[in-house]
Amino acid sequence: MKISATQRKKNIINNIEYIIRSRSETKVSFSHRTGVTRATLYKILDGKVNNVQRATLTRIADFFGVSCEVIENHNLEHIELIEKTLSPDGNKNPAAVPVIPQSDLILSRERRIGYLAAHYPLTWFFGDVSNMVALLVEKNLNNMFYPGDILIIKRDCPAKMKQPALFYSAEKGIFIRENDDSVIHLCQEGETLLGVIVEERIQ
Repeated sequence: MKISATQRKKNIINNIEYIIRSRSETKVSFSHRTGVTRATLYKILDGKVNNVQRATLTRIADFFGVSCEVIENHNLEHIELIEKTLSPDGNKNPAAVPVIPQSDLILSRERRIGYLAAHYPLTWFFGDVSNMVALLVEKNLNNMFYPGDILIIKRDCPAKMKQPALFYSAEKGIFIRENDDSVIHLCQEGETLLGVIVEERIQ
């Protein structure tokens, strides 16, 4: 089936966004794991790349386990939805996640999710959820996230390989540490692990 260049571009963007969302990746972790540079990924998702290079498409397709033709010409979410209707795990409801301003995050750290959900605005997250909050960024975080961005955080969860983690220290405040290929970073002296970033919503 031949499709237009506009539809091809739209399919690529939609499929990348779906892969990131459905696999509990972040743009940062997706970039690390596929080898697609963060700058290239953001340009593609912002619609600034009209012709995605074949090498880039191959990395994305390999990550998902499909061909480049599927990434370009089909709706992966629709394909998986059809497949999952046959599975008992196919009908997941969204979970309500409290949105905590950056300035309140430390003070609210020991609060139960039920309390936070009753006292803060809510957003929705599709996936396996427990002990999750959303951080509303108020101040620049590591020159990666800016006021208005929302980060979905799994609290008190150790980071896996290449997964960005959120820490706090009296000296630095709230900051992000990214894991590299060989080291899973642990808390250093004076630091507290707040959790791992499982989704980014950039304004």
